[in-house]
Amino acid sequence: MARDNLPRAFTLQFNGRTRVLRDDDVGVSEAYDPASGEPKPSAIRVNAVWDTGATSSVINKEVISTLGLQPIDKQKIYTANGERVADVYLVNIHLANGVIFPGLRVSDGDILGSSVLIGMDIIGRGDFAVTNHQDKTCMSFQVPSSRKIDFVKELEVRASTKGKRHPRKSRKKRR
Repeated sequence: MARDNLPRAFTLQFNGRTRVLRDDDVGVSEAYDPASGEPKPSAIRVNAVWDTGATSSVINKEVISTLGLQPIDKQKIYTANGERVADVYLVNIHLANGVIFPGLRVSDGDILGSSVLIGMDIIGRGDFAVTNHQDKTCMSFQVPSSRKIDFVKELEVRASTKGKRHPRKSRKKRR
């Protein structure tokens, strides 16, 4: 989460419609407490995909090797290819604009074309929106959550005001 609990947000914009929400500037580091004031281990910069169908985040073997991570646990995971037992690691995930998720439990896995898969363990901590206005995908993320987005309610409000006359500002008549 944001280091000082102030809302932090970022937006990714794509040139057209995209079927993969890819972020090419995500940091991964050994787990540490950002508030401790102790020297921070350096983060490696990698690409990631955002996946609302994944319960937990995943890192690939290259990230594990580069950071020299050691597993802290094992857990059964379920993927599109079936279930398996995966090693679990403790890392910090660094997103844009100072959004950090410290001490995050992630499993190892193969992620086609990416080093990190960002799952609902991160997405579910904030507000996440994907729009495709004018055939251009835009993804925006904010932590902590600040409001409820309800498209049905917005349409109902618009429909209830449609067709109603709005009073005009009064004009002074000139003599």
